[in-house]
Amino acid sequence: MPRIQISEQDMVQMQALMAKVVRGPQKDIFKLSQPFKSSPTAPFNDRFTVSVAFGTGTLTWTLLLNAFEPRAPPDLVLDVGNEDCISYKDLISLDTWDAADDSALLRLLAEARDLYRSTQVRKALDFSSGALQFELVSLNGISSSCEMRLGEDGVTECT
Repeated sequence: MPRIQISEQDMVQMQALMAKVVRGPQKDIFKLSQPFKSSPTAPFNDRFTVSVAFGTGTLTWTLLLNAFEPRAPPDLVLDVGNEDCISYKDLISLDTWDAADDSALLRLLAEARDLYRSTQVRKALDFSSGALQFELVSLNGISSSCEMRLGEDGVTECT
């Protein structure tokens, strides 16, 4: 089976996209692991597990790049039970995807995480009432990117 050849420029762009996630400003939030090729003829690893820090836990998503069309936007598969938390039509980063922009992948992951967070807040509001709902609305008003965590000393912090 012949190997598919991609340009050196495409290869460099893919490496830059990955490097921005692995070494960029949000390297503690997004971690790429378990790389593998979607096909034996793929010129590079194009499947990854993405661990996403969220609250006090970690979400596990699957990132699907296309080794045969490296300029195409990736697919993002959310963990089981959360598939409905993000709609592809809401991910603006997919519409404006530019593989030549080394921040494109990081921007997509951050946008997906923000949409996931918004969905979780909305679900919490749907199932809460009274004082709890007031607290959730107040916290959500602080910052759309704010996450509340209970620190070791019992103090709640916004990160």
